[in-house]
Amino acid sequence: MRIVANMFLAFLLCCLAWESIAPKIAYGDNSKNARIIASVLSCREVKLRVNAMLDLHFFYTEFNEDLSKKTFKKIFDLMDPSKVYFIKSDIKSFSYLENSLNKKIENNNCDFLFEIFSLFLKRVGERIEKTKFFLAKPIDFSKPDYIPSGKIDWSSNFTEADERMKKRVKIQYISSENLEEDSAKIRERLLKSYLKLEKKYKDFDDDKIYSLLLNSIALAMDPHSAHLLPADHDSFVIHISNKLEGIGAQLQEKDGYIVVKSLVQGGVAQKDGRLKAKDRIIAIDPGNGTGLKDLSDLDVEQTVNLVRGNKGTSVRLVVLRKTLKGNERLNIILVRDEIDLKDDEVKTKVVENGNKKIGVIKISTFYTDLKCKVKIFSQCHGVSYDVEQGLKKLLAKGVDGILIDLRNNGGGDFPESIRMTGLFVPSGTAVQTLDRNQVIKKQQISESSWLYKGPLIVLINKYSASASEIFAGAIQDFSRGIVIGNKSTYGKASVQVVQEFPGSHGRRSDGALKVTQSKFYRPSGKSNQLVGVQSDIIIPDILDAFEIGEEQLDFALPLDSIPPAKNFRPLLNLSGLIGKLKLLSQERIIKNIKYREIIAKIERYNIEKKQPMLLSKEYVKSLEEKENPRDMKEKEGDSGDEIVFQNDLLMQEALNITSDSIKLTENNSLWIGMGN
Repeated sequence: MRIVANMFLAFLLCCLAWESIAPKIAYGDNSKNARIIASVLSCREVKLRVNAMLDLHFFYTEFNEDLSKKTFKKIFDLMDPSKVYFIKSDIKSFSYLENSLNKKIENNNCDFLFEIFSLFLKRVGERIEKTKFFLAKPIDFSKPDYIPSGKIDWSSNFTEADERMKKRVKIQYISSENLEEDSAKIRERLLKSYLKLEKKYKDFDDDKIYSLLLNSIALAMDPHSAHLLPADHDSFVIHISNKLEGIGAQLQEKDGYIVVKSLVQGGVAQKDGRLKAKDRIIAIDPGNGTGLKDLSDLDVEQTVNLVRGNKGTSVRLVVLRKTLKGNERLNIILVRDEIDLKDDEVKTKVVENGNKKIGVIKISTFYTDLKCKVKIFSQCHGVSYDVEQGLKKLLAKGVDGILIDLRNNGGGDFPESIRMTGLFVPSGTAVQTLDRNQVIKKQQISESSWLYKGPLIVLINKYSASASEIFAGAIQDFSRGIVIGNKSTYGKASVQVVQEFPGSHGRRSDGALKVTQSKFYRPSGKSNQLVGVQSDIIIPDILDAFEIGEEQLDFALPLDSIPPAKNFRPLLNLSGLIGKLKLLSQERIIKNIKYREIIAKIERYNIEKKQPMLLSKEYVKSLEEKENPRDMKEKEGDSGDEIVFQNDLLMQEALNITSDSIKLTENNSLWIGMGN
């Protein structure tokens, strides 16, 4: 098996949805005997990659019956995550596989996988035929429909499955009414989207199907292990390095077109000026000799893979743009370049609050410079370097305190979190790791990096995870600062290693494995696994009404603890200060009508979790909010400020708490003598 020796530690919250595992390449009749040139996977390769996972994984060392049962469940979960296609008897008909998947794979026999997928395609066709009939005439809303709350099981029969699909279409129809008023047009577009979805599944190649199996095995081990096909590996590297090679355009599917959603600041397209948001891309010549490709049958993922390419190469876009004169057709040729994803870069701002100057640092992800890491004696510009430079600028401006915003930060590079901790803590262990051999390693803080010694507040929410939790946990354990926000962070306390497979047939890589190799623990020996970092001061927020976190995921690793790091001790005693800050915060919240509205909404959502809901416009509106709580962002009217928004209640209260902490400690010696 071809395995590259270079590995890098990385955190990434990604439970891969199987529909987005790799670019789609049609291979005709979808039989397992049909082959495409230069495919990555085969049943034999699946076996080799499973063995590689087992060589690396924290807990599983063999593909036993327990792992086989969990894999069986995950195959159906990944294939039909919404539980709208399969019915219970379908899963039961394959139950003979539950205890024997390991033996099948060991014997290079993956026929079962294609049998399951063949049945899936049949069920998709049946549901979509029913959907065609349903959308052929105006939708009847005269009879009330109720939606069950909580997790659902597979439908018991076809009638129940059809009803479930019908309700799903009704929800999509209501969601579309805000965009288009004409009923026929909405139904036509919805039908087109379902037909496109059916084609998408039919066009799955062997690599997609085998990768589904590998991801089922990986996710049966734990929620954060995964198999990455070449396109996924490219996306992973882009995420962790905060750089991409391309033109810098975000794309989306809309009304059957590939539409430019936005342009990346500082990217090729934005600098060139010809490509605009809302442009419809109808064809692309990727510049690799294959010529112009029509996009009418391609999805966003396939289009993105055509647009991406090596620095210095050209891509030609054929674009339709709505103008006063009608549709204008444009040919735009752009030269790809390396682009820094500036939206995710560290941002800083000085904010005046209560006559105090607060330095706000927004950290969206723990990115790093992978190319720089292999160079000796190089200063790598990852998140810790950028925070250090931003912190120096804030201190030069005379800030009285620092507020670090880690909301929605799902993690990133492991070493970056350790280096960043060293900017705020003088010495000691930033984090401890435990491997499969029960060996504990202590990751030490560099004593020369300590930069800031004053009041420190860390703002978190339920989406703050992994590297964010390492930093927040260390700050809390050392009593170096105060953690505020949602009740807790996400609760992911595991470390993943990424092992790459060398590329063949002109590919940069043949994919990679992301495998949980160890668990991490705080300096105190406590774990964030499942429980997260608990806030010292809780600020009411709508996210606390949602079931978000590691404990909601299948097969999550358990919570445990290890001994404290040697010589570990808190730097300060902040209990008195936290008590005073909590009282001041509660007084403000009680008086604030917006917080009373949030508390009422949280109570309403908690009630709704326990009872079926009437399908209505009000339900769909709340459903959209509940399905995308991470995206509840600032209003467009609050533009021009990238960090602090006037209607961001959590940020405003965080600023108030930071200001209070400065005032309550400015005349005493609390921050003096740390690290001595």
